[in-house]
Amino acid sequence: MAQSNTPPAQHSQFKEVNNLQALGALSTQKQLPILLMFGAESCEYCKLLVSDVLEPMALSGLYDGKVVIMRHVGIDEPEPIPDWNGKPIQKSKWAYQINADLTPTVLFVDATGKEIAPRIIGISEITLYTGLIHQRLNTAYQNMGLTKKIPATPELLYLQK
Repeated sequence: MAQSNTPPAQHSQFKEVNNLQALGALSTQKQLPILLMFGAESCEYCKLLVSDVLEPMALSGLYDGKVVIMRHVGIDEPEPIPDWNGKPIQKSKWAYQINADLTPTVLFVDATGKEIAPRIIGISEITLYTGLIHQRLNTAYQNMGLTKKIPATPELLYLQK
C-alpha cells in the first residue's frame, strides 16, 4: 500500500501542518499560540487523541483560529515542508531535533517555534486532556505577553461565546 502525504480521514478539521513559516506568520497576525500534535500513522494513542480530543476541538469552532492555531505533525510523512525560516525540513528529522518523536507529543509554540508552555507527552487520562490543553494555553498566552485567558473547561468556553 502506498504511503499518502495527506492526513488520515479523521483529520478533516484538525489540519496537517504543511508550512511552518506560513504558520508562524498566521500566529503573528492573529496573536495566538500554536498547538502542534506530533503523531504517527501507526500510533494508536495518537488516533485516540485526535478522535476524542483534537478533532472535536477543531469541529467545535471555538479553538482553531480563535484561541489557538492547531495543527497535526505527521512524523512519518516523507515530504519536506518549509521550516520557520522557509528552509525545507522533514517532519521526522524536525521531531527528532526537538525531542518530539515519541508520539503523541503536543507542543505549544510561538510564531518562531519557541516552546511557550510545558509540552504534553503521551496520554495519561483522555477525559482530562482538554483541561490540560486549556491550562497550557493560558501559560502560553502569559509567556507571549498577552492578556487573553480562556476558562478551564470546554463547557465554560462554549458558554463564553
